Amino acid sequence: MAVIPISAGRLRHLKNALQDRFPTAKSSHLSEALAAGLGFRTNAALLSWMLDSGLEPDLSALNEQSFVARMADFGYAIDQAFSPEELRLLGTGVLMEFRANVNRLLVLERNPNSHWDEIGALRRSCATLFAKAFGLGYAEPFGDDKNVVNRMCRGIDYKACRTGWGRAVNVRHPSINFPGADHQVRFYERLPLSDGKFVEYSTAVVSMPYTGADSTVPELPKAREFAERIGWTCTELKDWTWYAAEATTLVLFRRTTSYEEMEKAWATSFKRWLIENRSRLASGIRGEGRKLIQDVIDCQHFPLDVVNYEDCRERYLKEFSARLYRDEGDPMTKALHKLFEEWRAELKLAEFDVAFGLTK
Repeated sequence: MAVIPISAGRLRHLKNALQDRFPTAKSSHLSEALAAGLGFRTNAALLSWMLDSGLEPDLSALNEQSFVARMADFGYAIDQAFSPEELRLLGTGVLMEFRANVNRLLVLERNPNSHWDEIGALRRSCATLFAKAFGLGYAEPFGDDKNVVNRMCRGIDYKACRTGWGRAVNVRHPSINFPGADHQVRFYERLPLSDGKFVEYSTAVVSMPYTGADSTVPELPKAREFAERIGWTCTELKDWTWYAAEATTLVLFRRTTSYEEMEKAWATSFKRWLIENRSRLASGIRGEGRKLIQDVIDCQHFPLDVVNYEDCRERYLKEFSARLYRDEGDPMTKALHKLFEEWRAELKLAEFDVAFGLTK
């Protein structure tokens, strides 16, 4: 009977990557563990199925628990850093390319003076591969994109933030900076506008700080607490650092709300309405009202899913602008209230047009 080696096609990438990941493991043991993870009792059964069907197994269906259990049968202890996500990615080639880049960087960084262009290109490639692996969108762009009309940087995630988040944000300097962050890379997604242009928003931030003698980052607990307060997640991924990889770790700060949820809220959001109608709205408002429109557009903390003025007041103004929250007679408060009423009226009119087929 002909023998089909387990190294055929995409399975070969996975097997080679696993050999790099577990250098002390025997090749035959990895083959058996892979077969178990793919739902076969033995590697021979897997090879027989491949021969009969002429196909390769679906690597996306690989069960990491079965793989780990079979490796344990052979006496290999799988460390906690080996995640289900890593096992899946090993079969895509992403990790192999990423680690090849990191290995090359480690060589170049020993004598960087004549290699800065290649180092920069490799680091950008690592950021792109990291974004692909974790579904973060794209790494911060280089140069201006004329199609991007507004950028929302790191902002409060209302899906998971704590009450009292306003104490973590200075209204005069509202940028969010995670404690201990170093060698940062920012990631973005795009939200569409009706004219074909876009608004960007920050999905995640990567920090690659140097570690101490005990391989830890002293400020990491504080960073985790801060991230939790504003509704972001904070995860240390030691195996993914690419900046001076032998001396740093990687910390991923990420929004809790998914892109799909953000996109859905954006479709009918108050903020989008202001951006698309700012000229028309500004012509009908004087003084402080015009400034208010731009303030809402520029603020990265303004909730996309706000439904009316009262909701905005309790979730946003109460935390971020105590003056406007308390003073209902303030001109800017009155202007905001009026804008919300106009937005709600136009939103209902648009819903009516859709319901009765009046839109093209």
